[in-house]
Amino acid sequence: MSEAYYIPSGEATGSKVPAGEYEAIISNIEVTDNNKCGAFIADVFKPVYKLVHPDYNGVEVRDNGLFRCKDKPGYQFKANRNWGFAKFCQILGIDKQENGKITLPYLELDMMDGFNVIININYKSFVNKEGSHVSYPVATLKKKIKEVPF
Repeated sequence: MSEAYYIPSGEATGSKVPAGEYEAIISNIEVTDNNKCGAFIADVFKPVYKLVHPDYNGVEVRDNGLFRCKDKPGYQFKANRNWGFAKFCQILGIDKQENGKITLPYLELDMMDGFNVIININYKSFVNKEGSHVSYPVATLKKKIKEVPF
């Protein structure tokens, strides 16, 4: 069995990227399926953006999370709760519109791997149970610049 531990030194390593807009490449995506959100159920997608910047080149920042609410028996469903996910898909051009309805795909890395994009970085902060201030960067997709031609 492997060990797990925590060293309360307090300081994170690495450089802190200032809030603002940056060019980045979509390099990964983290997915959590079937999250219960009250009476709703959703898959949560967190794209990972690798910065393309002289001072922060290669630094990775995760999206705060895109909720794809599902119409599944036993749960409530409201299509308008998918507005953020729909906007993300529209920006990347991976949505499908038919008869006034936008079909939202299950996101996989190969659908957007290597896309050059502009993201906005902000910081989320809170005070944890120990009373320490915690702050971490989150990214929001603003626009697609281009995709890698393969």
